[in-house]
Amino acid sequence: MKLKSKKKVKFGSKTIGEGEKIPFIAEIGVNHLGSKKKAFELVDAAIEGGSDYLKFQTYIAADRYDKKNPRYKEFTKLLTDWQLTKEEEKEVWNYAKSKGAEVFTSVYDLNSIKFAEELGTIGYKIAAFEMNNMPLLKGVIETKKPIIISCGMTNFFEIKKLCDFLSEKNVNYILLHTVSSYPLQEIHSNLQKIRNLIELFDCPIGHSDHTPGVLIPPLAAACGAQIIEKHFTINPKYRLSDNFFSVTKDQVKEIKFSLEKVYQIIYSPDFEKNNPEKYMKDFKKIIS
Repeated sequence: MKLKSKKKVKFGSKTIGEGEKIPFIAEIGVNHLGSKKKAFELVDAAIEGGSDYLKFQTYIAADRYDKKNPRYKEFTKLLTDWQLTKEEEKEVWNYAKSKGAEVFTSVYDLNSIKFAEELGTIGYKIAAFEMNNMPLLKGVIETKKPIIISCGMTNFFEIKKLCDFLSEKNVNYILLHTVSSYPLQEIHSNLQKIRNLIELFDCPIGHSDHTPGVLIPPLAAACGAQIIEKHFTINPKYRLSDNFFSVTKDQVKEIKFSLEKVYQIIYSPDFEKNNPEKYMKDFKKIIS
């Protein structure tokens, strides 16, 4: 008998999918709050913590939100304040890559895709807010790079429609279960949806976690998540942006340790080599 295998996706140097190690994405986003110094410190800390990928956000503040949104002016002002200049962003990316980091970004408009290509992104993240933004999706698809998509505020019908479209275009994609609440209470994590996504879609499934702390990532991995993302900070006492519910370097170390433990327990990669049933096989009856 042969078990049905699920599609895997190469993202940077790693393969994402069932049976593979479970990597961790440090979502730096705009937690630097527009400070190049903080951005460098975030890069250093995320790498020292053992993050497998670093993720930023690349955008034009005035184009990020729908102008009909009643909070458009408020959030556009914040994102303008937290935005690095293009030259600063290039410096931060080049520094991260010089340290061996694999870096990618979320984009929100077509011009930012062009800039992300200049920066050397290894792939793209589509935020839950943008998963029905067809011009943006088509622009990202044209780069022929793998895509990670957050599935917050959606339903299986919308996800299937998107997956069918991506499959028609021969796109390599990963879906992340997420709940779009910042921060999220642990009891609302709805991790059973990870199993639903695995059953319904032929692609790697991961989890983007917005709860404070380190409890949820290993539970998500035990539910089948094949890649984990959490927001990252150097100081959760910063109250702006996502800093206050983000994880620190030491917490990433703890998450990485727990993900490795879950991987060993679920997949038992040395099972055949160690043959833990060897002694008891002498007692197995064969009666015909």
